[in-house]
Amino acid sequence: MSVPNQNFEVLIVDDDEMTVFLHEVHVKDNDFHPAPKSFYNGKDAVDYFNTYFNVAKHYCILLDINMPILDGWEVMDEIEEKGMDKNVSVIILTSSINTADRLKARKYNMVIDYVEKPLSTQHLEKIKLQDKIKDYF
Repeated sequence: MSVPNQNFEVLIVDDDEMTVFLHEVHVKDNDFHPAPKSFYNGKDAVDYFNTYFNVAKHYCILLDINMPILDGWEVMDEIEEKGMDKNVSVIILTSSINTADRLKARKYNMVIDYVEKPLSTQHLEKIKLQDKIKDYF
């Protein structure tokens, strides 16, 4: 297991406990990050950012779209409104196969990938090569 980069955090945001558990295991087992932070709704993730956001860090969010309280779109809107989006890369992880969701995701500069669940080793390897986050691996 790799040592975490102090300037890189991974957040998993999904309302399904089993999905969160599986993503945590996958992220750790594939040396994407040894200690991801997990949230079961968008509001808790936004609250975390409002409390702990650090401009010296980069955040990678594995984000579900359809959640109660705050959905994934609202999470990204909050991050943009607070001006934190330059420090955030989002991988949308969703069961949605809706073309409108893919198109909407492209409107957010922080979205670097759109992945239909489940997350795979191949997806994580591809994500590690993305320009915005490749320097953390």
